[in-house]
Amino acid sequence: MTLQCSVFLTRHVGLLSQVNHSGATYLFQPDKLYRSVDLGDKTIQCGRKSDALKFWLVFKATGEEGMRRSVDHCFHLRDKMVDLMKADASGAWVLAYEPICTNVCFWYVPRKLRPFVWETSTAAQRAELHAVAPRIKAEMQRRGDALIGFQAVNERPNFFRMIFAAADIVREEDIAAMMGRIAEIGEQETSNGEQ
Repeated sequence: MTLQCSVFLTRHVGLLSQVNHSGATYLFQPDKLYRSVDLGDKTIQCGRKSDALKFWLVFKATGEEGMRRSVDHCFHLRDKMVDLMKADASGAWVLAYEPICTNVCFWYVPRKLRPFVWETSTAAQRAELHAVAPRIKAEMQRRGDALIGFQAVNERPNFFRMIFAAADIVREEDIAAMMGRIAEIGEQETSNGEQ
């Protein structure tokens, strides 16, 4: 299920404010900066996610079987990505953590940093690897490609965190192609960084 992707539009000016207005002055101060763009007092959920409504709508549209297929597909995609990484003997892909739920936390390791093993890596290797994910993501973003989050956790260098959610239209081939683009960009960006 996607997060916060829906919009409700109406041609009736002021209707949403009229039907949802709570007037909670402790939340919606009249003298705060940019008050006119604060949508909290115009929404059912007062600025909070309406996750239960989204779940209900998806369930009504797809039923239990449709939801099961969707969840199973996300786990299948996660497994496929991990299998592709483990089958690649080049050392380009290293799991930062074993997969949890439908998350795949991984490093793309450029050739010049291989082999990279977290437990035996040096501070210099970790520092160099820390800069790789932000460079790859920035270039992918410039190209209008996949937006995969990265983060540093528990003193580990930045790693990508691929989350398979609401991935009904994603195919196995899409994952392999995306990994190919990550590798291509990763090598370009790390060689550009040396110049």
